[in-house]
Amino acid sequence: MKNKTVLVYSGMGAQGSAITRALIANGHNVRALTRSEKNDDIIKSNGASPMHADLGDLASLKEATNGCNAIVLTLPLAFDIDAAVGWADNVIQAAQDAAVKCLVFNASGPIPKNTTGVAAIDIKLLVAEKLAQSGLPVITLQPTLYMGNLAAPWTAPAITHQGTLAYPLPEQQQVSWISWENMAEFAAAAVEHTEFAGQSFRIGGSKALSGTDIAKAFAIHLSQPISYCSVALNDFEKGLNHALGEPAGTEIAKLYKWFSGEGADSLNVDNTDATQALGIVPNDFDDWIKTVDWKNIAGTIAAS
Repeated sequence: MKNKTVLVYSGMGAQGSAITRALIANGHNVRALTRSEKNDDIIKSNGASPMHADLGDLASLKEATNGCNAIVLTLPLAFDIDAAVGWADNVIQAAQDAAVKCLVFNASGPIPKNTTGVAAIDIKLLVAEKLAQSGLPVITLQPTLYMGNLAAPWTAPAITHQGTLAYPLPEQQQVSWISWENMAEFAAAAVEHTEFAGQSFRIGGSKALSGTDIAKAFAIHLSQPISYCSVALNDFEKGLNHALGEPAGTEIAKLYKWFSGEGADSLNVDNTDATQALGIVPNDFDDWIKTVDWKNIAGTIAAS
């Protein structure tokens, strides 16, 4: 059904913005949820209505959710399990009060069957369990890693200026990288397929690629030699703690240690079930590379 009123959590983030655009393209009315008013003009220019709320404030979430038919929930990357579980309780209560007909949970990553000791992963599992027990019509999406990570400040300059694709995964590990845009298309489609409530779909790119494969793809597109460098997790942790502060770097390094070991299979995804159910066919990695202005991004980052 078109013309639903959909509340998009994390409406100004990379994921939330892509979801907002996909929903609007599908003919829905979108409320983009943010904590402040500073991005209201951007949200409005994208065709959405800004809503202001805090995940820890139930009253503000109820106000934002009232009158919505559906929700697409993306939680911020978090490492405080108690806080994140509290957020989930508030989201659920607000959704129940509004009697929403569909809640799409974008887990922003794979959800294991059991706790792992990695806060960022265990939060996803606990939130998914709470949503399943809530009685709400929930569809869960479990994306792999986002292609957009490779255009981040800690990655893009080295690719274009040094010919090095540095990432904290083993070179031969197979990963079904997915774009924010394809994830958003899956989320927007799920809003219209409420018959799949109660189901969870793993989603990734069109095929799994090794570090060597993606380095070759960059080399072809940029017309320059590109080599893959597997970043040591200790160095990765130190760099992120310097950039983001502790314990963020430590927790993200734990996440990538899990991705490299016990959780490696969760990044190699067969999209058949999700594509058949939701009708979305992800793009190739090569297609995504062409959508990014690499020289401009790397130059902007280097100048900042």
